[in-house]
Amino acid sequence: MSEETQVAVPEGIRAFDGEGREVFVPREQWQSEVLPGLLQQAWEQPDQLYMLIVNSLNDGFLAEVGDAARHLYETDTVPARGACMWAIVLIQTGRLIEAEMVLTGFGERHGEDASVLVNLAKVYAAKGEQARAEATLDRALAIEPNHENGLGWFAAMARERGGDEGSARALEQMRANPASWRAQLWLARTELEGGRLDAAKALYEEALNRAARPVPADFLMQMSGDLGGRGYLRELLELTAPHFVAEMHGLPVGNNLIKASVDTGNLDAAAAIVGVLTPFNRPDWRNPLAFWEQEIAKRRGGAPTDALNPAPSLAAAEQSQQIQIGMLRVDGPVWLPPGSPARAIFGAKPATAASVTFLGGTAEAPEGSSGEPTPEQRETADHLGRLTRSLPLFLAEQTDLRTSATGRAMLPWAVAPAASTGGHPGGFVVAAAQWPDATAVQAVQDPANRSDYVVTVHIDAEVEPWEASLVFLRTSDGARIGELSAEFSPDELEPALEDLADEVVELLSALGPNSEAPNYMIPENFPAYLGQLEQLLALRCVTVEGGQGQPLNVERPLLDNAFGLEEEAPDNVPVRLLLLETVGAIERNKPELAAEYRPRLEQVVQEHPLAAVDAVFAGM
Repeated sequence: MSEETQVAVPEGIRAFDGEGREVFVPREQWQSEVLPGLLQQAWEQPDQLYMLIVNSLNDGFLAEVGDAARHLYETDTVPARGACMWAIVLIQTGRLIEAEMVLTGFGERHGEDASVLVNLAKVYAAKGEQARAEATLDRALAIEPNHENGLGWFAAMARERGGDEGSARALEQMRANPASWRAQLWLARTELEGGRLDAAKALYEEALNRAARPVPADFLMQMSGDLGGRGYLRELLELTAPHFVAEMHGLPVGNNLIKASVDTGNLDAAAAIVGVLTPFNRPDWRNPLAFWEQEIAKRRGGAPTDALNPAPSLAAAEQSQQIQIGMLRVDGPVWLPPGSPARAIFGAKPATAASVTFLGGTAEAPEGSSGEPTPEQRETADHLGRLTRSLPLFLAEQTDLRTSATGRAMLPWAVAPAASTGGHPGGFVVAAAQWPDATAVQAVQDPANRSDYVVTVHIDAEVEPWEASLVFLRTSDGARIGELSAEFSPDELEPALEDLADEVVELLSALGPNSEAPNYMIPENFPAYLGQLEQLLALRCVTVEGGQGQPLNVERPLLDNAFGLEEEAPDNVPVRLLLLETVGAIERNKPELAAEYRPRLEQVVQEHPLAAVDAVFAGM
């Protein structure tokens, strides 16, 4: 077992074994059986011991690493590192006097060090000696103006006193130090947020001229991330690519460069970075690099359009009086249909629970998307259309499994005679304007769809970043009871949309105390999970009455994606149910294809049994 690349999850610890295979260890077992052995193995290897202590503290194992932190302090070949780690443990356990003695003692023996001084300032702050804390922090930043934690604290105190202007003045003060480059990065972020690209580029160039070589990894991460998040892809490549060193910057920076290269059509450059990173054979890089290999191959061969979204445009619907717009309704998670025995896994809702409906299917398209779309515009439109369906589905799921209310999603669906749609029974519709309040309330007032509350979900994609806007309405009187919004890059859905879901849950806590359903956890690959929710709905729509036997051109990729998500999260109950429902939906349309994948599904169940859902699989 290797301690490298651990990731904490609520139920336990995910790690990679000595052969690079991903393993999952229950938290209690990790604490009692695995961690002690890892500490013993690393006891006389300071670098490994340090990383193991850091990871363990992040995972919440404070008491378990106290002795190791003291040993590191006494034996570390990097004395400042050992002193800081032991002091951090002492601070977190409330032993402030001892922490102060450790840190001041280091200074007496070795001289002043920026990291040691920042931690000493934290000791003084915890003791209520604010003036002494600030003076000590000033000394630390004079030695190292790019100390991330210290600079962030310095800017935060300035913001408390003078708002954003105070923070900016503090960063400009640090910028005056000839060794400073981090303050410039943060100032550049503000310039980008204000749309001042030239000013941001000037700050980036100044920072690059001052930084050491190779440029620090977190420098390139922030610069490329901020530029990419604002859509400045060519500037991202211009400023970042010349400084990329695979051995130092790895996938975190490489991923931003690959994505920007793919999005700007420079597939050879993207493939070259994938080729440089692949030989490192990092277990945690395999899936992302495999994704980019497939994406690059797809782009070179011509990306297919969304074969599961054959809906006529809203304009076409308006031109044909034969086409009618109806509503599709999904109760609870799309992978947990009514009547499924798997509903018992997550607990029952009382009959008196309030109901909340998320009404989607509306978006404002990017500028310049009128007329005959280019392949890039069509791909963006497909992505946007799917998001108008997947986000309401996800929010309904979150409501159903994290609050006292029941959640459902409703989406517009165009229906027309078979002769006018080429034999297809209908398709999704994306309207250009958010649902008016009165229309939204009316949609959930008829007896079949009655709901206590309705939430309109709208995506504004005219410019980047895109924005998701939610309006909460009480059905009884049509009153607005809340509004939420979140900005996000179309290529980076998290953490913004996950944070938005948390805000929805918090707002709905007014309806009753929230409680997390047992066995419910969002998988780490959130974008893939979100996409599979929408694709499962699309699969079901072609198997409704009148849709039996309709052509599906992407069943295999959908199945492969569902199995890929399962392989990434084999112990995740929602992912397992999503896989089962995907296979079931395809089985209703093309049983011969589902039968082809049955052995693979049986192997998954045998190798990763989940007691909570095994009964569901056995009954299929």
